[in-house]
Amino acid sequence: MTGVVISSLLVALSMPGMLWGGLIWFALVPLFFTLEKLSPVKAGFAGFLFGYIYLLVSHFWLFPVLSVNVPEVLNRFPSFVGAITFFLMGVIMALPFFGFGVFFSFFSHYFKDKMLIWSVTVAAFFSFLEYLRSVGDLGFTGARLSDALVNHTGILQLSSIGGPLLLIFVIVLFNMLVFYQVKKLNSWKIKLLTLAAFFGLVFVVNGMIDRFIPVNITDLNGKKQVSIIQTNFTQSLKYNDSTDEIFEVVNNALSQVPEDSVVIMPEATFMFDIRNSEYGDKLIDIAKTKDFEILIGFPIYEEKNYNQLRVINDEGFSDDYYAKVRLSPFAEFLPYPSVFGMFEFLKFLDFFSAGDKFTIFDMKGQKIGAQICFDSYYTEVSRQLVNEGAKLLVISTNDGWFNIKTGLVQHFSKAIMRAVENRIYVIQVSNTGFTGIVDPYGRVLKRMPSIFENDDEFIIDEFEYVPAEGRTLYASIGAAIPWIFLGITVLFLIIAFKYGNNKRYIPVDKEKFLTGQKNNTK
Repeated sequence: MTGVVISSLLVALSMPGMLWGGLIWFALVPLFFTLEKLSPVKAGFAGFLFGYIYLLVSHFWLFPVLSVNVPEVLNRFPSFVGAITFFLMGVIMALPFFGFGVFFSFFSHYFKDKMLIWSVTVAAFFSFLEYLRSVGDLGFTGARLSDALVNHTGILQLSSIGGPLLLIFVIVLFNMLVFYQVKKLNSWKIKLLTLAAFFGLVFVVNGMIDRFIPVNITDLNGKKQVSIIQTNFTQSLKYNDSTDEIFEVVNNALSQVPEDSVVIMPEATFMFDIRNSEYGDKLIDIAKTKDFEILIGFPIYEEKNYNQLRVINDEGFSDDYYAKVRLSPFAEFLPYPSVFGMFEFLKFLDFFSAGDKFTIFDMKGQKIGAQICFDSYYTEVSRQLVNEGAKLLVISTNDGWFNIKTGLVQHFSKAIMRAVENRIYVIQVSNTGFTGIVDPYGRVLKRMPSIFENDDEFIIDEFEYVPAEGRTLYASIGAAIPWIFLGITVLFLIIAFKYGNNKRYIPVDKEKFLTGQKNNTK
């Protein structure tokens, strides 16, 4: 299982905020060598182990959140329970990779003489499994292989055609071709030279595409401007009912924002429904006095509880709101209560209902589609907002739980992905950081210092952008992409069965295993 461990660590180290994204281009090769030698069941467990290690290492920053930060702030459960929850989370996230291991081992013997067809099939099936990893109440898209490419600006542009699944397809296909080349060579020197040649090819292609990307387009006519406020509230302050102190910081920040501004604030700036409170009344007065339109987050408790964003202007609170569509399991809702009822204690504030509409806020003529926190991990949310008419995407988030910078980097990397997929400016506004703006080609134009880099009560700034025009191919057909990859998988399997040698894997029997004889096929 050495190859499994090596691959899992290489993939984890290629993720944003870890070591270097370039590792992803050969990270899967040791895994493929291992899976090819195992029976389907053993390969399934090897695939699961690969996913388990790489996902937990990639998300190591969640361990102190669950074992230290949340227990200290909420005082609902001891630290060891949070630690156990972290490792159980890895089991759920890694389950799809069991299926990949079984698939690779079982079908590889049908494709012995069909290197290219098998490589495409593996890449297509892996991409489809990545889609399945995002489906359902427990779906999560953290640490996708595509995330490693956030700094490969050239190749990243492919996501405007096929989203992250197309990038994953390219990564897995490339690793398969490297795997075959290394496999058929005997000399280690030649193998290393081959790897270097493949590696050089990636950077040549990336550089060539990068050269055709337009320069900074904020110099064009028609640009708009929004003001952002990054609050640096600690979670202990937010959760311990210090509303006067919170409002004082918000008030001081708003006093420094220019008049007639569109103002964007973080998720859950206030931890209760402020519409019928003195704090809400004061914010309306500020909006009237300075001609503001303020997009601000706070929960509401009515027929349904929502984690939502709403506009405050001189007329008061808007009737329109955006409620978070993809809630975080256990923290914001309890998935499959009959199975996971015992984990109800993990909720952060309260359990919420998922939003069911994709509201486009018209703020002083600016068409803004807003997402909340880990909404940005899911391509369908941003894609739907763009299709509904958003000209700017905003991610309003509270990242105050994360006291390790890697977590902030990985969350912000999703803003980069969503920008390129939809060819639209994306602004993330956070509590504690990262707050920044990304252009439609995935370039970070400005990023404000996080709480690790400054100790100010708040940071304000103005971000300029050009409203998006038109839609990308991915925005139009993104929902069909996983099914295209499934179709490719099925089609190539049919071709292999019809025109292949029909040899399949036969498990080693005990006597032959003990005598050291090789597997037979028939």
